[in-house]
Amino acid sequence: MFKPLSALNRVVGAVVSLVLAALLGLACWWGVSTYLSARRDQEQIAALTRQIVRLETALRLLKVDHRVAQIDVLSQQGSEKDKTLVTTFSFVELNDQGNRLTEPRTLTVKGDLVYVDYWVVKFSDESVEAGDPLRGTSICLFRRIFGEHQNPVDGYVLDAVGSRPVGYGSGREPTEFETEIWVQFWDLANNRALAEKKGIRAIHGEAPSQKLAMGKRYKVLLRASGGLSFQTEDAPPRSAGPS
Repeated sequence: MFKPLSALNRVVGAVVSLVLAALLGLACWWGVSTYLSARRDQEQIAALTRQIVRLETALRLLKVDHRVAQIDVLSQQGSEKDKTLVTTFSFVELNDQGNRLTEPRTLTVKGDLVYVDYWVVKFSDESVEAGDPLRGTSICLFRRIFGEHQNPVDGYVLDAVGSRPVGYGSGREPTEFETEIWVQFWDLANNRALAEKKGIRAIHGEAPSQKLAMGKRYKVLLRASGGLSFQTEDAPPRSAGPS
């Protein structure tokens, strides 16, 4: 009589052990799953945070304007109606603080519309976002400035081909990369694979224009992600500095 009870007790004990083992396994699985899920959530949150910071940085940098030159109208004589209008103005390159990098040049053109011909190099968004000392913003080389009644080739030469713009000197010798950009400008412009290898997104020439008026000052700005633009303001008294 006791043998069946003993056997039954063993069976019940085995079942209880199996149930406890199952419950323990389920608890362990739930714990591990919860931990892994929480870890994945943390990693996703961290990744999203990095992405948000990256996008905010990109948006901020892509809107940054660097002042690279300034035009002051000095005089206008003659009449536009009879095509005798002549405009004299000064052109000077500036740094980000508004200090002169070159001596002002006094230039004269027929009419009142001038074009600023320049070469521009736009780097990849990753370089701009990373704030690379050279690739962190678009860079440009002023080629020439000319009036609407001039042929571009007859305009005033500003930067010599192959030279480094004074705005990027920073008191040091040009790097091999900088020199290569300007010496091989058109080779890079015509070889997309080579340009991309060097982190260049776009490389080409542009020539925006501005109609000059007496009593006005025109700041020539370079956007970190783009090209040149003109910002018009009233000219200060003639005795004031360039900024």
